[in-house]
Amino acid sequence: MKIFVAGATGVLGRRVVPMLVSAGHDVSALARSDARAAMLGSLGASPVRAELFDPEAMRRAVAGHDVVCNLATHIPPTSKAARPGAWAQNNRIRNDASRVLVDAALHGGRPATSRSRSPSSTPTAPGPGSTSRPDRAGGEPALATVAESHAARVTAAGATGVVLRFCAFYGPDSESTLAMIRLATSASP
Repeated sequence: MKIFVAGATGVLGRRVVPMLVSAGHDVSALARSDARAAMLGSLGASPVRAELFDPEAMRRAVAGHDVVCNLATHIPPTSKAARPGAWAQNNRIRNDASRVLVDAALHGGRPATSRSRSPSSTPTAPGPGSTSRPDRAGGEPALATVAESHAARVTAAGATGVVLRFCAFYGPDSESTLAMIRLATSASP
């Protein structure tokens, strides 16, 4: 399967791309710089240089792919997360980039996967992972709903729209994990 991944150089994408490649998929991944393109090439993906917010560029980038996977995000460093405007780029990605990628996927009738964040959600069916919407309105949960509505358009058009909801990540290269470790190790006993 030929898969296009936006957000391939992030904490999640750096793990997803090698898994897709090792499963035998032909992976193309969005890169914003030469260094990131080289990193994606070392993971086995074909780097694609394009602007995430440019509808025509994204249509060209996803052309010929079977699946469009949106893992794009921009979480501010923990030390800056409470500052005014710290989440502006992430909000723009959730709203505008999600729309642009879904429009590009719909242009070719491709399935799309979108990442979301929902730390609090309402169950709609029995069983783990069955959720409908974030409980709270406003802020991050409301933007998650906007991104999810873009993926729902794929399903409404007759293709397969999938939303992956994440609450938190941890890992050796996750800024939030490193910040938690710094806080834990600096606390006095």
